[in-house]
Amino acid sequence: MTFLRPIFLMLVLVGSAVQAADPAQIAADEINAERAKRNLEHFTGYLSKCPENEIRCLWFLDDSISVGMIMQIQLQVSKVYTVRDVFNHALQIQKTREMSHYQVVVAQELLPGLPASAPGVPFAEGLHISFWHGKKLHTVTYRKKAVPLLVQRLYDVGGGDGDFTYAKETP
Repeated sequence: MTFLRPIFLMLVLVGSAVQAADPAQIAADEINAERAKRNLEHFTGYLSKCPENEIRCLWFLDDSISVGMIMQIQLQVSKVYTVRDVFNHALQIQKTREMSHYQVVVAQELLPGLPASAPGVPFAEGLHISFWHGKKLHTVTYRKKAVPLLVQRLYDVGGGDGDFTYAKETP
Protein backbone atom coordinates (compact mmCIF):
# COMPACT_ATOMS: atom_id res chain seq x y z
CA MET A 1 0.00 0.00 0.00
CA THR A 2 2.87 2.37 0.69
CA PHE A 3 4.19 2.06 -2.85
CA LEU A 4 0.85 3.44 -4.17
CA ARG A 5 1.19 6.57 -2.07
CA PRO A 6 3.83 8.27 -4.33
CA ILE A 7 1.76 7.41 -7.41
CA PHE A 8 -1.35 8.88 -5.78
CA LEU A 9 0.54 12.07 -4.83
CA MET A 10 1.84 12.42 -8.37
CA LEU A 11 -1.67 12.06 -9.81
CA VAL A 12 -2.98 14.71 -7.41
CA LEU A 13 -0.16 17.14 -8.35
CA VAL A 14 -0.65 16.63 -12.09
CA GLY A 15 -4.41 16.99 -11.75
CA SER A 16 -4.08 20.22 -9.76
CA ALA A 17 -1.61 21.63 -12.32
CA VAL A 18 -4.10 21.01 -15.11
CA GLN A 19 -6.88 22.67 -13.13
CA ALA A 20 -4.67 25.62 -12.14
CA ALA A 21 -4.30 26.96 -15.70
CA ASP A 22 -4.29 30.76 -15.62
CA PRO A 23 -7.40 32.12 -17.39
CA ALA A 24 -5.57 35.35 -18.23
CA GLN A 25 -2.78 33.39 -19.93
CA ILE A 26 -5.29 31.35 -21.90
CA ALA A 27 -7.05 34.54 -23.05
CA ALA A 28 -3.71 36.13 -24.04
CA ASP A 29 -2.74 33.02 -26.02
CA GLU A 30 -6.08 33.10 -27.85
CA ILE A 31 -5.66 36.81 -28.67
CA ASN A 32 -2.12 36.23 -29.94
CA ALA A 33 -3.27 33.30 -32.08
CA GLU A 34 -6.08 35.41 -33.56
CA ARG A 35 -3.66 38.30 -34.27
CA ALA A 36 -1.20 35.95 -35.97
CA LYS A 37 -4.04 34.53 -38.09
CA ARG A 38 -5.12 38.04 -39.17
CA ASN A 39 -1.51 39.01 -39.95
CA LEU A 40 -1.11 35.91 -42.10
CA GLU A 41 -4.39 36.60 -43.93
CA HIS A 42 -3.37 40.24 -44.51
CA PHE A 43 0.01 39.45 -46.02
CA THR A 44 -1.03 36.37 -48.02
CA GLY A 45 -3.92 38.45 -49.37
CA TYR A 46 -1.49 41.20 -50.37
CA LEU A 47 0.52 38.70 -52.42
CA SER A 48 -2.49 36.93 -53.95
CA LYS A 49 -4.08 40.21 -55.11
CA CYS A 50 -1.08 41.23 -57.20
CA PRO A 51 -2.31 42.98 -60.39
CA GLU A 52 -1.01 41.87 -63.79
CA ASN A 53 1.36 44.81 -64.29
CA GLU A 54 3.00 44.63 -60.89
CA ILE A 55 5.69 42.75 -59.00
CA ARG A 56 5.14 42.40 -55.25
CA CYS A 57 8.01 41.47 -52.94
CA LEU A 58 7.56 40.82 -49.22
CA TRP A 59 9.76 39.73 -46.35
CA PHE A 60 9.45 40.13 -42.58
CA LEU A 61 11.63 42.15 -40.26
CA ASP A 62 13.15 39.90 -37.57
CA ASP A 63 11.06 37.01 -38.95
CA SER A 64 8.02 38.59 -37.25
CA ILE A 65 4.87 38.25 -39.33
CA SER A 66 3.62 41.55 -37.93
CA VAL A 67 6.19 43.75 -39.75
CA GLY A 68 6.21 43.26 -43.53
CA MET A 69 8.86 44.92 -45.69
CA ILE A 70 7.23 45.57 -49.06
CA MET A 71 8.61 46.47 -52.46
CA GLN A 72 5.93 46.93 -55.09
CA ILE A 73 7.14 47.50 -58.67
CA GLN A 74 4.36 49.08 -60.73
CA LEU A 75 5.42 48.27 -64.28
CA GLN A 76 2.68 50.13 -66.16
CA VAL A 77 3.40 53.49 -64.51
CA SER A 78 7.17 52.96 -64.11
CA LYS A 79 7.20 53.42 -60.34
CA VAL A 80 8.35 51.49 -57.31
CA TYR A 81 6.71 51.80 -53.91
CA THR A 82 8.44 50.64 -50.73
CA VAL A 83 6.99 50.58 -47.23
CA ARG A 84 7.30 48.94 -43.83
CA ASP A 85 3.80 47.60 -43.14
CA VAL A 86 3.22 47.16 -39.42
CA PHE A 87 -0.02 45.23 -39.66
CA ASN A 88 -3.03 46.82 -38.02
CA HIS A 89 -0.92 49.76 -36.84
CA ALA A 90 0.93 51.86 -39.41
CA LEU A 91 2.59 52.16 -42.80
CA GLN A 92 6.10 53.45 -42.11
CA ILE A 93 8.89 54.82 -44.30
CA GLN A 94 6.73 55.02 -47.44
CA LYS A 95 8.59 55.96 -50.61
CA THR A 96 7.50 56.11 -54.23
CA ARG A 97 10.23 56.46 -56.86
CA GLU A 98 10.19 56.80 -60.62
CA MET A 99 11.79 54.01 -62.63
CA SER A 100 13.53 54.44 -65.96
CA HIS A 101 12.31 52.55 -69.00
CA TYR A 102 15.46 50.43 -68.77
CA GLN A 103 14.72 49.48 -65.13
CA VAL A 104 11.16 48.43 -66.04
CA VAL A 105 12.40 46.30 -68.94
CA VAL A 106 15.07 44.64 -66.78
CA ALA A 107 12.52 43.86 -64.03
CA GLN A 108 10.17 42.26 -66.59
CA GLU A 109 13.00 40.23 -68.13
CA LEU A 110 14.13 38.86 -64.75
CA LEU A 111 10.77 37.29 -63.87
CA PRO A 112 10.81 34.22 -66.18
CA GLY A 113 14.26 33.30 -64.87
CA LEU A 114 13.31 33.21 -61.19
CA PRO A 115 13.87 29.72 -59.79
CA ALA A 116 11.06 27.67 -58.28
CA SER A 117 10.23 28.17 -54.61
CA ALA A 118 12.40 26.61 -51.94
CA PRO A 119 10.49 23.81 -50.20
CA GLY A 120 9.30 24.06 -46.59
CA VAL A 121 10.03 27.74 -45.91
CA PRO A 122 8.02 29.04 -42.93
CA PHE A 123 6.02 32.08 -44.09
CA ALA A 124 7.63 34.53 -41.62
CA GLU A 125 11.14 33.40 -42.61
CA GLY A 126 10.72 33.74 -46.36
CA LEU A 127 11.12 36.28 -49.12
CA HIS A 128 7.96 36.14 -51.23
CA ILE A 129 7.64 37.47 -54.78
CA SER A 130 4.32 37.61 -56.65
CA PHE A 131 4.19 38.38 -60.36
CA TRP A 132 2.30 37.51 -63.52
CA HIS A 133 3.88 35.39 -66.24
CA GLY A 134 2.09 33.59 -69.06
CA LYS A 135 -1.37 34.91 -68.02
CA LYS A 136 -0.95 33.32 -64.58
CA LEU A 137 -0.11 34.68 -61.13
CA HIS A 138 3.03 33.13 -59.66
CA THR A 139 4.31 33.46 -56.11
CA VAL A 140 7.77 32.15 -55.31
CA THR A 141 9.25 31.87 -51.83
CA TYR A 142 12.90 31.67 -50.87
CA ARG A 143 14.72 31.33 -47.58
CA LYS A 144 16.15 34.72 -46.62
CA LYS A 145 19.45 33.00 -45.89
CA ALA A 146 19.70 31.52 -49.41
CA VAL A 147 18.08 33.95 -51.86
CA PRO A 148 18.89 33.36 -55.56
CA LEU A 149 21.28 35.92 -57.05
CA LEU A 150 18.68 36.88 -59.66
CA VAL A 151 16.60 38.37 -56.85
CA GLN A 152 19.52 40.63 -55.93
CA ARG A 153 19.26 42.13 -59.41
CA LEU A 154 15.51 42.65 -58.96
CA TYR A 155 16.14 44.49 -55.67
CA ASP A 156 18.93 46.52 -57.30
CA VAL A 157 16.53 47.63 -60.03
CA GLY A 158 13.65 48.31 -57.63
CA GLY A 159 15.70 49.88 -54.85
CA GLY A 160 13.94 48.02 -52.04
CA ASP A 161 15.52 47.19 -48.72
CA GLY A 162 16.59 43.61 -48.21
CA ASP A 163 18.14 41.72 -45.34
CA PHE A 164 19.14 38.60 -47.24
CA THR A 165 22.06 36.32 -47.77
CA TYR A 166 22.39 35.49 -51.44
CA ALA A 167 23.04 31.92 -52.47
CA LYS A 168 26.22 31.19 -54.33
CA GLU A 169 25.63 30.20 -57.92
CA THR A 170 26.85 26.80 -58.95
CA PRO A 171 28.79 26.60 -62.22
